[in-house]
This record gives sequence, structure tokens and C-alpha cells, in this order.
Amino acid sequence: MAIDKFLKLFTPKENTFYQLFEEDTENLFKIAELLFKLMNSQSSSQWDPIIKEIKKLELCGDEITNRIYDHLDKSFITPFDREEIYALATCIDDVADCINAACNRIRMYKPKLFIPEFTPLAALILEASKLIKTAMEEIKDMAHSQKVMETCEEINKIERLADELYHIAISKLFEKETDSIELIKIKDILETLEGATDHAKSLSDVLKTVVIKRT
Repeated sequence: MAIDKFLKLFTPKENTFYQLFEEDTENLFKIAELLFKLMNSQSSSQWDPIIKEIKKLELCGDEITNRIYDHLDKSFITPFDREEIYALATCIDDVADCINAACNRIRMYKPKLFIPEFTPLAALILEASKLIKTAMEEIKDMAHSQKVMETCEEINKIERLADELYHIAISKLFEKETDSIELIKIKDILETLEGATDHAKSLSDVLKTVVIKRT
């Protein structure tokens, strides 16, 4: 019997965490889809229904996160280190929180218009959320460890692209925006959106640690 098959006989089976993570990342993906829809909306009259739906899903995400924490507290057997399970749940929640926070700022600040960089930034967040969902599905089977690592690298690339886009947007904003109040509004929204990709990268770093430890 090959050593990897032998070891699998003694590997604890705990599927609840994987099910919760899949539920959580599916919810995050729906939030990111709504963000992209918001950034492509044609008028401010379309904002409120989308933002309310994002808030509703963000609260669902909080509930899933708490279920992960509760299950972690009660579980003797876990599929990988407890600290990493906690970190993954927290990172997923942080991405959703950043999206929701950016949308709350849009609702409160009522910017005169969306700058062009909002749409590609939302597209990057959507792609990162899709990759997170994929990675959390692949992590169940360590035969997919290489795919997980590749997916994590794609998330890291997205974070770098988002960082570049953020700096371009900030540069253009300070160059062209003459209304200081409007400048502050847009800058705050930009920073919050970019923060979502930072947390996505943090999640990919945790996943890579999980893979390294298990292979």
C-alpha cells in the first residue's frame, strides 16, 4: 500500500467545515456579483435596492462565520489546524465586510458620479471571490493541492492589479477633482474597495500554508 493511501486511513473525516466554507464562499460570490451590478448601474436611483441586498447577504455571511466559529469551538477533530480554519473564516468575512462598507459609504456619501475605475475594481473583486470559492472547493482533496496553489497565485495577481488600479485612480482623483468634499468621498470608497482584495490575498496566504503543511 502506498504511504499516502496508508496515511489517509488515519486522516480524520470532518466535512462540516468544508460545507460551511462552501456556503460562505458562495454567499461572498453573490455579494461580489451585486457589487459589480452596483458599479454598472446607470443612475443613483438603482443604488438602494442593490445595497440593501448586499447588506442582507453580508448579515448571512456573519451568521455562517459564527457557525464556523461555534463548530470549531465544539470540535475535537478538524481537517487542518484550528488557527487556519479561524483565519480562513475571518478572511472571507473581512472581504464581505469591505464590500458592504464601501456600499454603505456610497449610500451615505451619495457621490455625484462613479469614477471609471470603480467598475474594473469591482470586476477584480468579483474575480477574486470566484477564485476564493474555487480554492475552498479544491482544498477538500489534497490531490488538488497544486490547483489550490495556482488559484492562490491568481488571487495574489488580482490583489496586485487592484493595488495598481487604486493608485492610478487616486492619482487621477487628486489631479482632476476640484471639489475637496467629493475627493474625500471617492478616496474613502476607493480605499475600502481595495481593502477587499487585500483580505482576499490574506486568505490565499492562509490556504498556501494549509497546503504546504499537508503535502
